[in-house]
Amino acid sequence: MRIYMEWYGGGSYAAPTMEDREEFSSIKTAEEVFLARAEGDPYFPCVEDSSAYLFAKDAEYPEFELRVGPRGGVQRSRC
Repeated sequence: MRIYMEWYGGGSYAAPTMEDREEFSSIKTAEEVFLARAEGDPYFPCVEDSSAYLFAKDAEYPEFELRVGPRGGVQRSRC
């Protein structure tokens, strides 16, 4: 199943748009990429409050929201 993610890195980043969606092969892969960026990926500097929305193909509204949990893991919640 293909999943699409709109990632937001906090105040240093612009709000994502439909054109910014990234394609992943699974939800797990998208969560791994999300967590890597939140934990200090050097390609994405100055990440403050990372969040992301996961979409099905061509969906207008997100299926899930990703956030960093209180113990440093990924929290996935339904939208």
